Amino acid sequence: MHRIRILSAVLALVLLVSLAAGCSAASYEAPAYGADSAHPDGWVEVLRLEGGTDWGAPNPFQCQSRGPGTAKMELAYASLLEKDETGDIGWLAESWTVEGNDYTFTLRQGAAFQDGQPLTTDDVAFTIDYYNAHPPVSNPLAAGTEACIVDHYTVVDERTITLTVKSPDGDTLSNLGSFEIIPRHVWEPVEDPYTYTGEGWLTGSGAYACTAYDGPTGSYEFTAVEDFCAGTPAAGRIQFVPVSDALLAFENGEIDITSVPADLLSQYQADETLGFVEKANDMGYKLLINFEQCPEFLDIALRQAVYAALDRQAVVNKVFRGAGSVGSAGYVPRTSLYYSPDCVEYDYDPDAARAVLADKNLSVTLLAADSGNDVAIAELIKIDLEAAGVAVTVESYDSATRDSMVNAGDYQFALVGNGGWGNNPPTYLRTIFSDISKNQGGNPHSMGPIGYENAQITELAEAQKLETDFEARKAIFQELQVLISQEIPLIVIANQSSYSMYRKDVYDGWMKTYAYQQAEQNRLSYMLR
Repeated sequence: MHRIRILSAVLALVLLVSLAAGCSAASYEAPAYGADSAHPDGWVEVLRLEGGTDWGAPNPFQCQSRGPGTAKMELAYASLLEKDETGDIGWLAESWTVEGNDYTFTLRQGAAFQDGQPLTTDDVAFTIDYYNAHPPVSNPLAAGTEACIVDHYTVVDERTITLTVKSPDGDTLSNLGSFEIIPRHVWEPVEDPYTYTGEGWLTGSGAYACTAYDGPTGSYEFTAVEDFCAGTPAAGRIQFVPVSDALLAFENGEIDITSVPADLLSQYQADETLGFVEKANDMGYKLLINFEQCPEFLDIALRQAVYAALDRQAVVNKVFRGAGSVGSAGYVPRTSLYYSPDCVEYDYDPDAARAVLADKNLSVTLLAADSGNDVAIAELIKIDLEAAGVAVTVESYDSATRDSMVNAGDYQFALVGNGGWGNNPPTYLRTIFSDISKNQGGNPHSMGPIGYENAQITELAEAQKLETDFEARKAIFQELQVLISQEIPLIVIANQSSYSMYRKDVYDGWMKTYAYQQAEQNRLSYMLR
């Protein structure tokens, strides 16, 4: 990986912006700016977080698809909209209107790239065209595919653009607002953005500029952008620094926020100087079956037996230390407002599993990552399946290799763990289970079963996306969950809750959104509000 060092401009944070609490789906008007001191209340000179892992270069083409990679990219690059605790809010766009298939956005005054060039609707239009030719890692437009949601655009003037979609649905506004705007003057002559490291390769439109990146050490630095049009950065600099032991580094004051193990939570909660962010059931583990390589498991009785064979509560107790819950076979965590209590429950019943599986002479290879909880969970799965009569060989690789193998379908069984299970379920469930929309975008989080199709699941998954009425959509979605729990396209292992702790006297602005619980990966956490 390449290393960069860019000289930082003198920081003069002169605006304090109150970001909106919410908006209607039809229109939104941003609040007026208010002046404040150079360093308003809540501002911190440096925020330090755990680094040490290379999550890719923080631009839309070279970051890794997992949350820490896209989150770093999103510090440096901005989209039209953002999300707060209640819904979509303005970011680069100060207002928008919706009329049928037409979504019209008006950019904020003073929108600019980090090299000082103005950001106009010409850049927005160019970004859409360039993404269609070169899809980014995170691709809410489905650019470059037949599923691209934008049919065409109309540039009204330098600040106003109308995006006309092929077919609006419940996710359209959020998706249109989520793609990161790139500078035309940098990328227009670039033929291969996936390898480009020339001038401007990290020049974004966000509240923080990437001023240092070292892939081999997993080190990043982001510096606040003077006069960012959408708000006031809360830190002069954000640094991701390599640490060997994050908890020890936190105790030594080397980093300002970190995860806290479940078995130590009560001990730290006794310290009144510390604040905590709970991420309930946000991490989840699923067992994918490649039915093309294991066609015998198309027999639903065998999939039911796999559920019966697995002591999933042991995963919660032994691996998560009690901080979590057995996963719902309908995929959506039980704490979600979308969860359906009518989902089929599969109890641990090793005798019943053995009665089905023992005489089948089955053997499978289980693909797993070689780090974190994945190793322990894979070994528990192996023990349980072998007790039921299925021979299991565990093959473990670094997470990037495991992810690429999952994306390529190069596995028989695969254990996939990821965050984001507390996100907006109607959005992610369709990309996992619909035969039309699944396995797109190269993200292992959204990979569904290979070699398995179900017309009814697909119909419901696509129908809920098209429904714009919340209660009607929720009803369709709950029916979809129940069907998934009955048909078992994949095995849901367990959901893990986690906690982050931070020093309140250093910085107390960490926040979750209505659709994302990872406060450290939310760019609004790094803005004064």
